[in-house]
Amino acid sequence: MKKNLNSGFTLIELVIIMVILGVLAAVAVPRLGNTIDSSEESAEEAVIGSLRSAVEVYAMDQVVNNSNKSYPSNPFDALDDKSKNDLFNKGWDYDGMYISHNRNDGTVSTWYYERDQNNENNYGGIFYNGDG
Repeated sequence: MKKNLNSGFTLIELVIIMVILGVLAAVAVPRLGNTIDSSEESAEEAVIGSLRSAVEVYAMDQVVNNSNKSYPSNPFDALDDKSKNDLFNKGWDYDGMYISHNRNDGTVSTWYYERDQNNENNYGGIFYNGDG
């Protein structure tokens, strides 16, 4: 019985496979990065939406309890303690005027929290400020 010593891949076949894998990696990596950024933005929008709702519920509770619509000085105070602590542990912060989120890529997104300090006009809100 004779052994076949010519089995296996040739050098050119291996080079072609490496080129194909390189092209696939060059196409897939940027798309993966965009997906991660998009998912982080969606998560931020969900948190800000929850904060907006919590602040409005807080203001309506003030109307029911005190007949005066007022907003919390810290928007995170409208959340329960567990939710607040979870957000602060995940890169969220409030400095008295701006809500910020430190993203995984090192950038920071900020929102402006505005409320009627004197409770004269009974307004409040969270507005997108941009990426830093």
